Amino acid sequence: MDTYDYGARSKSKWPAKHDTIFWYAKDPGAYTFNFDEMDRIPYMAPGLVGREKAARGKTPTDVWWHTIVSPTGGEKTGYPTQKPLGVLERIVKVHSNAGDTVLDFFAGSGTTGEAAARHGRQYLLVDSNPEAAQVMARRLGGFGVECVGFQTAGRADKAVCK
Repeated sequence: MDTYDYGARSKSKWPAKHDTIFWYAKDPGAYTFNFDEMDRIPYMAPGLVGREKAARGKTPTDVWWHTIVSPTGGEKTGYPTQKPLGVLERIVKVHSNAGDTVLDFFAGSGTTGEAAARHGRQYLLVDSNPEAAQVMARRLGGFGVECVGFQTAGRADKAVCK
């Protein structure tokens, strides 16, 4: 789960401040988990754990605090459901090895592809929104990406980037 502390505050319900992230493995009994590749987070009370442990940082849990994609920052693509690059980089580094192929069936703005490309992974991105293909093509052009659209019988355009 990825949580945020930014945005609108509702006065009639608990504000939605998290994304639930699902990941799948081909074999649930033998998946990749590169413990040493994870980015560690600072201790809230570093004086209680000692200098060496504080310098190393602590292991994240399954709830991650992360800033949103800044509305005015360079990472912003304009795609409405864009996830922060840091979140996808954490997933890609820990759950795949260099040279592996990362697959995202709901690729949106292509954040998974950028995270994969930055860390030496191949990627296949799929999305049913033709606008997503345009955003991904612009975003991933520097990584040598190819985005194609195709029509299936009686269905909307699909976008695939690899």
